[in-house]
Amino acid sequence: MESESLVGSGSKSPPPDYGTNREQSGNSGSPSQAGPAGPHEDGDDPNVADMARGSVCPLSACQVVLVVVAALMATLAVAMLAGGYQAMMRYAVNQQLVIKEGSTAYDIWKETPVPLSLRLHVFNLTNPDEVQKGYKPILEEVGPYVWREYHEKRNVSFHPNSTVTYLQQRWWVWDQEASGNCSQDDPILTLNTIPVAAAYAMKYTVYQYALQLALNMVNEKLFVSTTAQELVFDGVKDPLLDWIQHNVVSENGSYHFLLPILEGTGGGITKFEKFAWFYKRNLSLTYDGVFNMMTGQDTIDNLGKIDNWNGRNATSFYTPPCNQLTGSAGELFPPQLSQKDLVFFSSDLCMSAKLFYNGTQDHGGLNSYRFWGTNHTFANGSTIPGNECYCVGSTCAPMGLLNAESCRMGAPAFVSFPHFYAADPFLLSGVYGLHPDEKKHSFYMDLVPGLGVPAAVSVKLQINIHLRPNPSISLLKDVPDVFLPMLWFEVRAEMTPEMASQVKMLIYFMSSSAISIGVWVVVLLVAALMVLGVLLYNRYRREPPYQLIEET
Repeated sequence: MESESLVGSGSKSPPPDYGTNREQSGNSGSPSQAGPAGPHEDGDDPNVADMARGSVCPLSACQVVLVVVAALMATLAVAMLAGGYQAMMRYAVNQQLVIKEGSTAYDIWKETPVPLSLRLHVFNLTNPDEVQKGYKPILEEVGPYVWREYHEKRNVSFHPNSTVTYLQQRWWVWDQEASGNCSQDDPILTLNTIPVAAAYAMKYTVYQYALQLALNMVNEKLFVSTTAQELVFDGVKDPLLDWIQHNVVSENGSYHFLLPILEGTGGGITKFEKFAWFYKRNLSLTYDGVFNMMTGQDTIDNLGKIDNWNGRNATSFYTPPCNQLTGSAGELFPPQLSQKDLVFFSSDLCMSAKLFYNGTQDHGGLNSYRFWGTNHTFANGSTIPGNECYCVGSTCAPMGLLNAESCRMGAPAFVSFPHFYAADPFLLSGVYGLHPDEKKHSFYMDLVPGLGVPAAVSVKLQINIHLRPNPSISLLKDVPDVFLPMLWFEVRAEMTPEMASQVKMLIYFMSSSAISIGVWVVVLLVAALMVLGVLLYNRYRREPPYQLIEET
């Protein structure tokens, strides 16, 4: 006897008639006697027939969209895991590094937010009378005298060739706290550079005799007593400059026969009524010149490079190739720095200088490359063949000195590192009181290699005057032949801890494989789950809510 039970229905009522032809419901014949079941062999319900044949339900529009989105997400995730994440991050960061209005770098470049300071050390001459008789100078270093320094780009103009023209305004504010016991009014005894510069410019000419008469007439002195503030910014009054301003440089524009002679010495002696190392420089818009710099919009490798200065891509101060403007404009460098030499242009030096890789430095967990000055930075032709182009006329500086006379209006000025660090040892033998020290006197820039931004900068330079005997000038007749240090200064800048932390986090996100893998593995899993969800949902639609089981 056959009996049927409904499994999973939860009811003892007769099951629905799935396999009987409704037109034969009144007949009592066997199934073999039943008529055709219509177009569906398994009954009237097409879903049951489809499931019996194992057919697949078509995907809805929403399901198709989900599968396509999942496929795209999976493709993107694989691409990102293969290195696309770092490339995407570099592109996004580079767009903020280029100099254009609205970029992060533009705001920082236009008005430097990093605290800057000018720390000045002056050499006080303790034996002036003996020096005038030919004895070796005895120097006493005093300082530091500290000013807070500020930079701002003015008259900014962008050009279609991916360059920007600008003026750089700098100004300084006295910082008594950082200066400690030093005061702007401290007395300083130093060399009077006016007669020395004038005699140097007129050497080997008949004008020396006229200069001798003028020096005697105004009672010029070889050494002057002044203050730190006057020596640096305010200016020191000089009787020769006073006489020239009142008698040669006429305010009404009339001609004086001495004017072309004095202008032939370099022009500085007629342009200024006082002398100071930074005279008329505080807040000046034009002192540093007109810069034209590459913005990096064409290619990021050009970011920050000097294009021209004062409308020229070469200076008139040295001969080729030493007069070529190359390297950075001094503040920005392309990202992804290598460990090769670093070249930058300095308007103070009137040249492009080279620094050399010196390992890595740590700034609160932020890794940086250090580039510093060596004995090759201010090398002459005997140290590096070809550097003879840094000679000015017939004057070639000793190793470790840069001849800056043409850059400094004809004065016998020479630039070096402080205390003649990394210079020819014979320079130390000319004076007493110098003690070169790598930690105290080295010039360096620490740059974050992935971004090319400075983490710390310490620009240290010393100004020296070439004092030498001149038999035609009584003030200089017996002086020793010596490169006399006048002062040295340090421009210091360093990222604040807050800025260093932000840069460190940015570098981490740019380079961390863990973040890349983690993020894109999650995306890949989400894509897989979306596809799996669609498949499961479709399978659920194909299956009946219950099954009929026959028992015998």
